[in-house]
Amino acid sequence: MSELATTPLRSSRPSALDPAQSTPLLPTSPSSPVAALTESAKKAVSFAAAPVTSASSSASSSSSSSSSPISSASNAISSSILNATSASASPSTSKHASLSDTPSNPASLTPQPKRRRSSLKAGTKMPVQPPPEHWKHADPLLRRLRLRDPLNKGHYANLQHTFRDAKVVLFMFGSTWPGMSREPYQLVERFARENPHRCKVVYVSVDTSEATFNSQIQGKPWLAMEWNDGSNLSEGSDSSDHGVPSEPFLLAGDTDLEEDLHHSDPQGSLYTRPYSRVFLAEKHGVLGVPNLLVYHLEKREVLTTHARFDLLKPERWQGTWEKWERGEKISFSLGDVFGAMKWTLAFAAAGTAYLAAVHLGGAPNLIHGYTETLSRTFLTRGA
Repeated sequence: MSELATTPLRSSRPSALDPAQSTPLLPTSPSSPVAALTESAKKAVSFAAAPVTSASSSASSSSSSSSSPISSASNAISSSILNATSASASPSTSKHASLSDTPSNPASLTPQPKRRRSSLKAGTKMPVQPPPEHWKHADPLLRRLRLRDPLNKGHYANLQHTFRDAKVVLFMFGSTWPGMSREPYQLVERFARENPHRCKVVYVSVDTSEATFNSQIQGKPWLAMEWNDGSNLSEGSDSSDHGVPSEPFLLAGDTDLEEDLHHSDPQGSLYTRPYSRVFLAEKHGVLGVPNLLVYHLEKREVLTTHARFDLLKPERWQGTWEKWERGEKISFSLGDVFGAMKWTLAFAAAGTAYLAAVHLGGAPNLIHGYTETLSRTFLTRGA
C-alpha cells in the first residue's frame, strides 16, 4: 500500500509535451479501486466510439460488472421504450397500407352520365358492308346519307340514279303527334309532285317510334333517312328501336374527321362514315319541327335552314322554285311582312280611319259613349 501511495498515477490522456509512447500504467489487481477506475474509463471510451447497437451491449456489460439489478432495470426500460416506439409507428404504417390497398367502392360514387357515341368506331370492321351505289357520289352531303326509297319497298336508294337530274334537295325535318297541323307536310308533298325529277325531298324523322316513322313515309313522294342509325335511344321505344346499326353512323356530339375529304376525293370513291338524323339536325341547328332545309346540288350550298312554308303555297310556289333552281336565297322582304301581318294591319288601318273621322269629320264617337255608359253603371254599383 505504501508503494501505491508513493507512486503517482499517470493520466491516461497524454499531454502535448509527452512522447508518442507514454509509460503504461502500473499493473494493478482487479479488486483494487484503481483497477475499477481504469476499467470504467476504458469502457466509457469504447462506449463513446462504438455505434449505437454496440453501445447498448457495452453499456450492459459495464453495468453488469458494477451492479446487475440496475443493468436489468435499464435494459428493461430501453426495451420497453423501443417496443413502444415500434408499436406507435406500426399502426400508422398499417393504416396507411390499408387506405392504399382498399379499393374504392363504385356503388358509393355517383355514376357519370354517358354521352351517346357512335355504335362503331371509325376504322373497325362493319357488320354489313354497304354496296358502293349506296354511298358513292360526288356531292359531299349526299355521300354521307343512307336513304331509303318507300316506293321501292324501302330499299336503299341508288344515289347516282336517284339524283341524276336533281337540282334542289329539300330536307323535311318532321314528326307525328296528336293534334298536329298537316298543312306543312301537304305543302311539301304537293311541291315535290310538281317537280318530281329536279326536286328531291328527304324526310328526316324525329318520331319516337318506328311505327309513326313508317306512317309518315308510306305513299309519300320522298326519300327517308335510315331509321336504325342510333338516333333513337329512348327506353320507352320498342325493341326494334335498339337494333345495332349496320354502319358507324355519326351521332350528335361526334367529331366529323372526314368533313373535308371531298377535296381530295372529288368523285366520292372513298367510303366515309354516314350521318345520322340527330347529327344532321345538330350540324344545321335544327331545334324544332316541322323544319325545311333547302340544299342546292350544283352550288353544294345550303340556301336556307329554316324555309317558310308559305313559299310553297300554290300562288307562290312557281316563283319560289325558279329562285331555288338558280341557287338564289329568298330573303324576308317587306311583302312577306305585310303577308304575315295582313289581319293585324287591316284592323290598325280601320281604327286609324275611325279616329280621324271622329276628330276631324264630326262623326259620332260611339266608343267614347259606350265606355262612359259602362263606367257609370259599374261605379254606381260599387258605391
